[in-house]
Amino acid sequence: MKKTILALGLVTASSMATAGMMGSDVLMRVNPVAQGAWVQVMQNGAPVEGATITLSGALGEFETAENGIAFVMTEAPNTRTGVFTATLPNGEEIQKSVVIPRNH
Repeated sequence: MKKTILALGLVTASSMATAGMMGSDVLMRVNPVAQGAWVQVMQNGAPVEGATITLSGALGEFETAENGIAFVMTEAPNTRTGVFTATLPNGEEIQKSVVIPRNH
Protein backbone atom coordinates (compact mmCIF):
# COMPACT_ATOMS: atom_id res chain seq x y z
CA MET A 1 0.00 0.00 0.00
CA LYS A 2 2.82 2.41 0.87
CA LYS A 3 4.49 1.76 -2.51
CA THR A 4 1.23 2.48 -4.31
CA ILE A 5 0.75 5.76 -2.45
CA LEU A 6 4.38 6.77 -3.06
CA ALA A 7 4.12 5.93 -6.77
CA LEU A 8 0.88 7.89 -7.08
CA GLY A 9 2.49 10.84 -5.31
CA LEU A 10 5.48 10.79 -7.65
CA VAL A 11 3.26 10.64 -10.73
CA THR A 12 1.21 13.56 -9.44
CA ALA A 13 4.33 15.61 -8.70
CA SER A 14 5.74 14.85 -12.13
CA SER A 15 2.48 15.82 -13.83
CA MET A 16 2.36 19.07 -11.90
CA ALA A 17 5.96 19.80 -12.87
CA THR A 18 5.20 19.45 -16.57
CA ALA A 19 1.93 21.37 -16.47
CA GLY A 20 3.12 24.72 -15.12
CA MET A 21 3.84 27.79 -17.17
CA MET A 22 5.47 30.99 -15.98
CA GLY A 23 4.98 34.11 -17.97
CA SER A 24 3.00 33.76 -21.14
CA ASP A 25 5.40 31.88 -23.37
CA VAL A 26 8.00 29.90 -21.35
CA LEU A 27 7.47 26.29 -20.29
CA MET A 28 9.80 24.02 -18.31
CA ARG A 29 9.10 20.29 -18.13
CA VAL A 30 10.91 18.23 -15.52
CA ASN A 31 10.92 14.42 -15.67
CA PRO A 32 12.61 13.18 -12.46
CA VAL A 33 14.48 9.89 -12.45
CA ALA A 34 16.82 8.31 -9.92
CA GLN A 35 19.87 10.54 -9.39
CA GLY A 36 18.62 13.36 -11.58
CA ALA A 37 16.03 14.67 -13.99
CA TRP A 38 15.50 15.39 -17.67
CA VAL A 39 14.64 19.08 -18.07
CA GLN A 40 13.13 20.59 -21.21
CA VAL A 41 12.75 24.33 -21.75
CA MET A 42 10.40 25.68 -24.43
CA GLN A 43 9.56 29.23 -25.44
CA ASN A 44 6.66 29.98 -27.78
CA GLY A 45 6.47 26.24 -28.49
CA ALA A 46 10.11 26.02 -29.65
CA PRO A 47 13.02 24.41 -27.76
CA VAL A 48 15.41 26.81 -26.05
CA GLU A 49 19.07 26.07 -26.74
CA GLY A 50 21.60 27.44 -24.24
CA ALA A 51 19.31 27.81 -21.22
CA THR A 52 21.25 27.32 -17.98
CA ILE A 53 19.68 24.82 -15.56
CA THR A 54 20.55 24.66 -11.86
CA LEU A 55 19.18 22.54 -9.01
CA SER A 56 18.94 23.77 -5.44
CA GLY A 57 21.44 22.10 -3.15
CA ALA A 58 23.55 20.79 -6.05
CA LEU A 59 26.78 22.09 -7.46
CA GLY A 60 27.15 22.93 -11.10
CA GLU A 61 25.14 24.23 -14.00
CA PHE A 62 23.78 22.37 -16.98
CA GLU A 63 22.98 23.79 -20.41
CA THR A 64 20.15 22.78 -22.71
CA ALA A 65 21.09 21.37 -26.09
CA GLU A 66 19.61 22.27 -29.47
CA ASN A 67 16.47 20.28 -28.59
CA GLY A 68 15.99 22.32 -25.37
CA ILE A 69 16.79 19.33 -23.13
CA ALA A 70 19.44 18.77 -20.45
CA PHE A 71 20.02 16.00 -17.90
CA VAL A 72 20.61 17.42 -14.43
CA MET A 73 22.48 15.15 -12.02
CA THR A 74 21.71 15.14 -8.30
CA GLU A 75 24.15 14.35 -5.53
CA ALA A 76 21.76 13.06 -2.87
CA PRO A 77 20.88 9.33 -2.99
CA ASN A 78 17.62 9.80 -1.05
CA THR A 79 14.22 10.99 -2.23
CA ARG A 80 14.02 14.75 -1.91
CA THR A 81 12.36 17.84 -3.27
CA GLY A 82 14.50 20.13 -5.39
CA VAL A 83 13.94 23.46 -7.09
CA PHE A 84 15.03 23.54 -10.71
CA THR A 85 15.82 26.97 -12.16
CA ALA A 86 16.18 27.63 -15.88
CA THR A 87 17.79 30.89 -16.97
CA LEU A 88 17.12 31.65 -20.61
CA PRO A 89 19.72 33.35 -22.81
CA ASN A 90 17.68 36.59 -22.53
CA GLY A 91 17.95 36.47 -18.70
CA GLU A 92 14.36 35.37 -18.05
CA GLU A 93 14.02 32.71 -15.30
CA ILE A 94 11.51 29.98 -14.56
CA GLN A 95 11.45 27.63 -11.55
CA LYS A 96 9.86 24.28 -10.68
CA SER A 97 9.77 22.41 -7.38
CA VAL A 98 9.94 18.66 -8.09
CA VAL A 99 10.22 15.42 -6.10
CA ILE A 100 13.35 13.49 -7.13
CA PRO A 101 13.05 9.76 -6.36
CA ARG A 102 15.82 7.95 -4.53
CA ASN A 103 18.22 5.69 -6.37
CA HIS A 104 17.07 2.06 -6.04
